Amino acid sequence: MRANLRPMNLGEILDRTFEIYRARFLVFAGIAALPALAIVTLEAVNRVWWGLTPFPYSGDIPLTLLQWTVYRTALYQIVLLLHLLVWPAFACLTSQLYFGEHPELTAVAFRGNSHWRGWLWMAIASWGIILILPELVTSGLFIAFYYTLSEVIKVNESMQEWLMPDVIYILSALGFLVFLWLSSTLFIAIPAKSLEGLKVGKSFRRSWSLSRGSRLKTLFVRFALVFTTWLLNLSFSALLLLLLRLTIRNFGVWVHYYRNLYYGIGFFAAFSASMLVGPIFPIALTLIYYDQRIRHEGYDIERMMEAAGLNPAVPLSSGDEPAAAEAEEFPA
Repeated sequence: MRANLRPMNLGEILDRTFEIYRARFLVFAGIAALPALAIVTLEAVNRVWWGLTPFPYSGDIPLTLLQWTVYRTALYQIVLLLHLLVWPAFACLTSQLYFGEHPELTAVAFRGNSHWRGWLWMAIASWGIILILPELVTSGLFIAFYYTLSEVIKVNESMQEWLMPDVIYILSALGFLVFLWLSSTLFIAIPAKSLEGLKVGKSFRRSWSLSRGSRLKTLFVRFALVFTTWLLNLSFSALLLLLLRLTIRNFGVWVHYYRNLYYGIGFFAAFSASMLVGPIFPIALTLIYYDQRIRHEGYDIERMMEAAGLNPAVPLSSGDEPAAAEAEEFPA
């Protein structure tokens, strides 16, 4: 396929996303399987080693709702970091398919291996700024508020117990809003670095400027796919359990002694859903990156001039150094 370089609305971006995904489905799914397998393995270890389960009030170690929330929050931090590690590979594949090239998984793996330090640092920096920073800020505000109540204003304990739950909810909502804003603003740094070969700091600055006008679009795609992953996970689990009930005699009695079967089915469903849906957002994010370049920088005109031989081509790069020099200026 070849790119039809023009501004796209959200529907066109999603159509092109699935078109690119279908063109190299096995390659995209193979890359997405790596973080999905790591996440499922981690949850399985939690289940076997500590007895923790994905659901509150269940398992060998019963979790309160607060403990379960903390556990899922910590797990999500690892999930996001693992996904960020493979997003540059998705960006490179998407770009090549977008412009009509025929990439192979081995070529992408070779490029990733040669620049793995830059990709790792980009993933860690994105993870820290987008997710960890809001958590640190809201935790600091909570500590400061608690200290002010208990040590400065000298509020009694009963009043503190009455206020603290509301304060936690408000600060959690504030931190979540900051996370949403940062993710919609800075996620474009991933394709910017991968495709332009920028340094990490310049990638974030570039994302800040390019994301204007596309932040709501980015958030919509992100959360639509989160909901889709959850729905697929639930559907796969229900289908597998239904098949087992139909094929195993005395299933209710048998599963009472082999309770881990439920969790095994849940882990397999989570792996399948994550592997299938995982590539869609980074593909769409790369297309949003190109769409913003077309809208703000006239990238479509630049490509047309390159095709006509009026400008020297600027190759896409996934390295750590800036890409080729700027195009020559011609007098009017």
